[in-house]
Formats: sequence, C-alpha cells, structure tokens
Amino acid sequence: MRIAFVSSMYGSTWGGSEELWGGAALCLRAQGHEIFAGLIDWPGPAPKRDALRAAGCQVSVRIDVPALKDRILNRVRPNSRRVVQQDPVRPGLLKFQPDLVVISQMFTEDGLEWMEFCHSHGLPYVTIVQAATEYQWPTDDFVPRLRAGYLGARQAFFVSRHNLRLCETQIAASLPNAKVVWNPFSPGLDHPLPWPEPVNGIYKLASVGRLQPEAKGQDVLIDVLADPKWQSRPLTLTFFGSGCNRQWTEDYCRMRGVTATFGGFAPVKQIWRDHHLLVHPTRKEGMPIVILEAALCGRPVVSTATAGIPELVEDGVNGFLAPFAEPALFDEALERAWEKRGDWARIGTTARELAAGRIVGRPEEQFAGLLVELVSAS
Repeated sequence: MRIAFVSSMYGSTWGGSEELWGGAALCLRAQGHEIFAGLIDWPGPAPKRDALRAAGCQVSVRIDVPALKDRILNRVRPNSRRVVQQDPVRPGLLKFQPDLVVISQMFTEDGLEWMEFCHSHGLPYVTIVQAATEYQWPTDDFVPRLRAGYLGARQAFFVSRHNLRLCETQIAASLPNAKVVWNPFSPGLDHPLPWPEPVNGIYKLASVGRLQPEAKGQDVLIDVLADPKWQSRPLTLTFFGSGCNRQWTEDYCRMRGVTATFGGFAPVKQIWRDHHLLVHPTRKEGMPIVILEAALCGRPVVSTATAGIPELVEDGVNGFLAPFAEPALFDEALERAWEKRGDWARIGTTARELAAGRIVGRPEEQFAGLLVELVSAS
C-alpha cells in the first residue's frame, strides 16, 4: 500500500502531536508499505524526521517562511527575484499517488487546506485532530468548508472525546465517521518506577512539555509559585522540554523570583526516577502524553480540566484538577495536592493502575492497523 502523511505542525521540528502518525508510519514501513511524509521545516535538529528517512520513507519538507535575510531583501527585490515559500510537498504528494492521505492536525482548523487539496485531486484522506480549544472558533466563512472537509474524510480521528464533541459543536454537524484513538507513549513503561523518598524532605515538581505559555500555561505555574507560601515550602521545580518561549520562561521566573532549573529533553524514566509530581497548567490539549507517561511511572499530576484530561484524571483519586488555567484556581488544586503529599506514592499507584487498565497494546501499531483496514475496504 502507498500511504501518505502530511502534518500541519509548526513552531518546532517535532511535537507530541507528531508521535501518533510518526509511529504509525514507521510501523507501516516495517511491514513493507510505501510511505510519504510531508512536513513543515523548522530550524534545529530533527531526529524523528531523520528516523523516517532512515527507515526508507520518502520525506518532503515545506519551507513556510523564507529566512529573515530573504524577507528583508524581498522588500527591495523585483517580483521576479523574490524568494517565496518553497513547497515541494504538494507536487511530491501528487507524484506519490497514495492510496490514503493521513492529515495530522495540531488543531481543528489547520488541516483544512489539506482536506480541500485532497478533495480537489481525488485523493482519499483521513484526519487526526490532536488538540481543540474553546478559545479558537472558526468564523462563518470557514465553518461550511470545515464541515465539508471532515464529512468528506474516510475517517475523522480524535485523541479525546472532548475534542470530538467540541469539533462537532464548532462545525455545527455530527460526524458519523469519527473515531477516538489513543496517542502513543514512550516504550518501556510496563512497570511503575520505585517511589523516590524526598531527600531532606524536599519534593521535586516537574513541568514537562513544550515551553509555550499560550498553550501549556507556564505563566500560571510561575505566578502560583511566586506566592510567598510556596517560596517557603520544601520543593523544587524543573522545566523539561523546549519551545519558542524558552528564554521568556527563564526571564519570567527571574522577574517573579521563582527558582527553577531547565532539564531540556530527557527520557521519561530519567525524569520520574527522582521527581514526585507533574504540574501541568495547560490551556490547549487533546490528551496529553506527559500525563499518561507520568501515570504509567506511578506519579500523580496537578493539571487543568482541559480537553480530554478529565477522561484520564479523576480529581482527588489519581490526580488533582483545576477548572481552568488561572493562577487562583491552579493554586487551589496545588494546595489540595500539597496537603496530601504524604499520599502521593499511593495516588501515583492508583494513577498507574487506571492508566494501564485503559490501554491495550501500542497505540501507534493499532492506528497503523486501522489505516490498512481503511485502504483494504476501499
């Protein structure tokens, strides 16, 4: 079979929204299928993209915005000499002639151009929505197009029931072709990690995810921990991950007087070998992989009741939830967690049991199997 993947991911070379299609692509390639992957370029190393190429996938990279030098020179260059967006993905996709195109979206709207491209060229397609938010609503000129795009898909995949319901609300249409799937997680989490007893009574908090407060709410966490009551408590904070607001996060911590360390990218087990609590005041989500991975390692979470998170976390049972990403509300949830810090190991065990009971097998392999079924049935 010839299966193509196109991604709307921007802002970094790879993100959690890429793991499902990326893992499925590698599974399918290992089974002997021909794979095309179209991505948006972003500066920096791209090991996951390189892994696709190394596996024999055809990778095409779209350069959305010319380099700064060219953007400046474009102001004085004649039209014939201006440097414009480079997009080999579309012609590459048409040349590949896939049996199915998988459109991986960061949000509900950003795959529209690919839906319409596939429709106009007679290419069968499916969609995957990785996140949805009430704070981004399609306008009337987009709603009919989105409705047609989703209804025209062989299948419309979502990573949480919340995302599915919100998408149907925003396009004012039911999606009989919709299906909810799990996102993949790091391998080797078959057993919980031993609970790390606090050294000198100090509890270690970890914020894991893209450093982008617009989505992940790092500003909320910093504002909460700037309060004198938290400053006086025996705890540390480490940010794991990277993103377009790494420097801002450091600057804002300094401005608010919050001491934090930055661990960059680190293996999941390395993070949770000596950290006790995931703090995740996110604003936009689908179903966060970081919460699932922390739970599988036996660690509780304090998060927001955003998107699909309440489908995984029950407040007071396997974690603690704030209604929204607001400092006062997140402070209240974190305070409730702090009062029960002596029970974190037990709560983490419950989180592990509930998470493990909901997942059977590897989600990326299951998703690859669903794609093969769709092509076979056509």
